[in-house]
Amino acid sequence: MDSYHSDVLRLQAVHERDANADNSFVYGVLTTGVVCYPSCASRAAKPENMRYFNSVDEALCAGFRYCKRCRTDLQPLSIRHRDLVVQACRIVGSEGEVIRVGTLAQRLGVSRFHLQKLFKEYVGVSPKTYMQAVRARRLCYSLESHSTITEAILEAGYDNVGNFYADVQKRLGMNASVRRAGSVDVDVRYGFADSPFGLIVVAQTDVGVCAVLFGETRELLVEELSSRFPKAQLLFDEAHLSVHLQAVVEKLHVPDKYIDVPLDIRGTAFQERVWQALCEIPCGHTASYAQVAKAIDQPKAARAVAKACSSNAIAVLIPCHRVVKGNGELSGYRWGVERKRALLDSEQ
Repeated sequence: MDSYHSDVLRLQAVHERDANADNSFVYGVLTTGVVCYPSCASRAAKPENMRYFNSVDEALCAGFRYCKRCRTDLQPLSIRHRDLVVQACRIVGSEGEVIRVGTLAQRLGVSRFHLQKLFKEYVGVSPKTYMQAVRARRLCYSLESHSTITEAILEAGYDNVGNFYADVQKRLGMNASVRRAGSVDVDVRYGFADSPFGLIVVAQTDVGVCAVLFGETRELLVEELSSRFPKAQLLFDEAHLSVHLQAVVEKLHVPDKYIDVPLDIRGTAFQERVWQALCEIPCGHTASYAQVAKAIDQPKAARAVAKACSSNAIAVLIPCHRVVKGNGELSGYRWGVERKRALLDSEQ
């Protein structure tokens, strides 16, 4: 109840029908004898007729009964919605064949529109996008365990070859035959450089820069590259990367300098939307996780935004260091909070 520690704040939450308060307190109405969640759609009672409780059970012990409108006999609506999305994700993950969004909604007892809305709110992407990501993940395993690509396509849940070819290049970042061969034909060239913020490694594929990482030693940086590209051919080739290495180092010395470096961005649809939003934060400015979530039209996805920031492997060029807590304090940074502070100070 930290966020609603006074009756004034609780009354405000009730008037605003704040669903976030449903997990913090409930209120009983003396004139009707029912106990409601703060988000209840019923007409608000007069303040003098309201009593606040830490839980529904506490209100029941005080003589109040369940509200039939906001269903205080069940978990808060936000938890029920979250559980429904979790159930939907489990169904998608367990189905061996393609399942349509309409069919999934019907199995869950909700409308297709309602399911779309909940997925956008809790997952950050549409059910269809989530299903595509699950199929692509299955395909990664299937390509390595089946003797033919056709068998792998069917095993992964693609209902026709056209859908497969429309999806595979975008999701895997390479064609299926290369992936099935264990990515052994994919070259990831890398080189090292010293910067004002420590040692960096820059790696690139034929598409563009796929990683910019800070580290303490060259050995540790190579280990991290190997974990990110476990079956690619890692080639130390600073001569090949000289232009991009120099550009990244110049960017670290002069943060507001524009550099034209192609990127090979590999992430989920949601992550790529977040990373695009990060690139739109001006040099010398910061944004909160909530502000980034709002910028991608997912105002309740602040936690997912934070996770996407931590998954970014292209430091500085995708400026995840410009995202801070809502109160302006620095939050975690995969390369250290002190380095994050130094990067932001340099941009000032």
